[in-house]
Amino acid sequence: MTQWTQLGPRERELLAVLRRADAPLTARDLLDAVDSRGDDVAYTTVKRTVDRLVEKGFVERESERYRGGTRHRYRFDVEAARERLVPGFVDELRTVLGEPAVERLGRTVRTERDGGDEADATTQQ
Repeated sequence: MTQWTQLGPRERELLAVLRRADAPLTARDLLDAVDSRGDDVAYTTVKRTVDRLVEKGFVERESERYRGGTRHRYRFDVEAARERLVPGFVDELRTVLGEPAVERLGRTVRTERDGGDEADATTQQ
């Protein structure tokens, strides 16, 4: 199983929020983003989840002084995560569905990146 498939839905949701962020976010920022989607979750759940992502190596945590104490800001390093996750994901896909699935995924990614239609890419082989 890849690291990606071992991530829970809440972890993937927080990674998505961090990926779209222009700057590192606090746990409160993450909570607000989750709340804005209509998901009712406690601050402690968000904090515990993002700290678990730090432990897993998907998120970097920075400390800063705030109101006489310390708070943390979190940042998702997308490139580092891609380097760690993609090879394992491809290996898992190959093991479960075979080489044709990996080839199809590659065609789909290239087609979407180039703005074409997968059916067109398939017929052009």
